[in-house]
Amino acid sequence: MVSDFNEVELTTRFRPGMRVVVRYRTGDSATDALGDVIDVTADTVTVHTRRRGAVRITRDAILLAKPVPPAPARRGRPHLAIGMDDLQELMVAAMPPLQSQWLGRWLLRSAEGYTGRANSVLPLGDPGLPLSAAVTHAEQWYAALGQPALMELFGPTGFDPAADALGTELVQRGWRIFQRTLIMTADAAVVAASSTPGSIGGSWAPGSVGSPSPVEIAVTDSPTDAWWSGTSERGQAHRGTFEKVLTRVEQPVYVTASRHDRTQAVGRAAISAGWAGLFEINVRSEARRQGLGRLVVATAAARAQAHGIRLVYLQVSEDNEAAVELYRSMGFAIHHEYYYARSQK
Repeated sequence: MVSDFNEVELTTRFRPGMRVVVRYRTGDSATDALGDVIDVTADTVTVHTRRRGAVRITRDAILLAKPVPPAPARRGRPHLAIGMDDLQELMVAAMPPLQSQWLGRWLLRSAEGYTGRANSVLPLGDPGLPLSAAVTHAEQWYAALGQPALMELFGPTGFDPAADALGTELVQRGWRIFQRTLIMTADAAVVAASSTPGSIGGSWAPGSVGSPSPVEIAVTDSPTDAWWSGTSERGQAHRGTFEKVLTRVEQPVYVTASRHDRTQAVGRAAISAGWAGLFEINVRSEARRQGLGRLVVATAAARAQAHGIRLVYLQVSEDNEAAVELYRSMGFAIHHEYYYARSQK
């Protein structure tokens, strides 16, 4: 029930462009509105539906509200049919910022400097200002936080991040473009089935892996000490900030693979709007090439399936060739890619 949402919760739960389904009271009955949010005030949310057009719903009439997967933007398999903008926006929920501000359709994000995903501008559309003024606003917003301004530039595979109007503006200001990252998507069922009996030396099921090298799999809804011990050095070094970020993930799944009570590999999934994002896939150096990364990813996808999720995504640096090939072998395909641009001020 969300009818007792206060003003802040209403204006943060809904934002223009989000695709939602809202169940609300109409007299003595209830009905649903499925569509894109087009307006939010302190007391109402307006949803554009395909059949009824704009439907304005008052806060006290709302019974239930949740985001839903965006409508397909192109033909093809469901995990490839979603538009780049829609996928980028739903991915925010998996690595949510600690501070944020919408500037038109630009989302400015900050999480005390930990990870580029939670500390960069996500340009999803018109910022509502001339481009130069919008970039200046972003530079000033980050300067007030004591951080360099960072911009995420995304596009189809092989695009030139400096070629469009925004990229050109940033280059002219002296921003540095770096780090090509791939967004890969897949069918959750295919990924879940990709770690087969014998893939790490014995039969396995969530909970245990058979001889000759027993591996225990723990799936939890919060990070355990064992999970933390298997995260990257950077994650552990910034654990305080990382923990605050993770508390904002609404439907988390944490996977820990251990052998002889020692964590060997970890990963996590974040469920939002009909998708599961896979993050923090990390295997200890001494445990690599034993199928543990595959097992962690497959287990996370299987748990997402158990939540009714059919689609999964992940992000991987383009130069991590071993990881890219692993994910391809599990059914992932490149959806699009992005770069970062950083202000040198």
